[in-house]
Amino acid sequence: SWSNYRRAGMSPPGEASLADSLMAGKTTAATSWFLPLKVHWSGHTPKEVQARTFKRILDAVVVPIFGLWYLIQASFACVPGVAASPSRNEPSMLAVGLAAIAVWVLAVHCFAFPAPTEDQDAYRAQALIGRWVYLTRHCLTLQAWHLVLSCCAAYSSWLTALTNGMSVWIGGLGWFVTIQYFMLVVPSKPFQEDCELWAGRGVHFKAVGILIHAPALPLAVVDLVFSKTGGGLREAFSWQRTFALVLVYTLVYLSIIVANFQVTERWPYGLMNDLGTSARKWAKFIAAQTVILIAFASLNWLLLLWKIS
Repeated sequence: SWSNYRRAGMSPPGEASLADSLMAGKTTAATSWFLPLKVHWSGHTPKEVQARTFKRILDAVVVPIFGLWYLIQASFACVPGVAASPSRNEPSMLAVGLAAIAVWVLAVHCFAFPAPTEDQDAYRAQALIGRWVYLTRHCLTLQAWHLVLSCCAAYSSWLTALTNGMSVWIGGLGWFVTIQYFMLVVPSKPFQEDCELWAGRGVHFKAVGILIHAPALPLAVVDLVFSKTGGGLREAFSWQRTFALVLVYTLVYLSIIVANFQVTERWPYGLMNDLGTSARKWAKFIAAQTVILIAFASLNWLLLLWKIS
């Protein structure tokens, strides 16, 4: 079948050969210039290449918008009226290093994560809004903006207050993405099938997935415990506003993926297929994920209390 040809890394009969194919029907996997892993596969059809291009253009538009989205959230999360003084006249090397890592990870997700093929559910799931259907993309983008603006906060009392007030929420998101990826996504059957599919094509899909999801938690911890000052966190953080933001964001994200499903008929995560149309299963799943996200934010709050004690 067509799917079997693609899984074997070969072009189906009648499909136009691609310019970078080695020989008739044969395909290759290549590394990216900023990532020493094989992530680019030469066997994509013109339609798949067009879809990948669309998603990169979408990313170029939405990533800057998420900078504004971060500031809107921060304005809500931060204690009103706080104008904390910058702790230094220039960003620390630690803050710059954290920002550089976060931006690099986001770039990997935007430009080097293997683009899905038409025989994968992910292709349909991403057809409308690209990878913005995944919570991982939200987290990586918000975390990158948080750490970049934390560097800029060395020159702005306003940004100092906002980034301090957002540290626990961004930390909770980082913990959620890292831990839930390894606990829920990696063991799931759809993910294992995708890993097998891409391994047959010579692409390091599993390795790049780990690289993208693993840094979020340590970046959050180092930012909160070592990069931010205790006094600034004490002045700007509001637990009531932060946990209200957790609930609001959960509803916003669920609205996005439900609306996306109405158009694409695919969920962003294969494990959601098991929920079917059961209201009871969905309610239990949503409640569990919300409680877990709140728990991770709470753990970051405890880190904050320990730091300022």
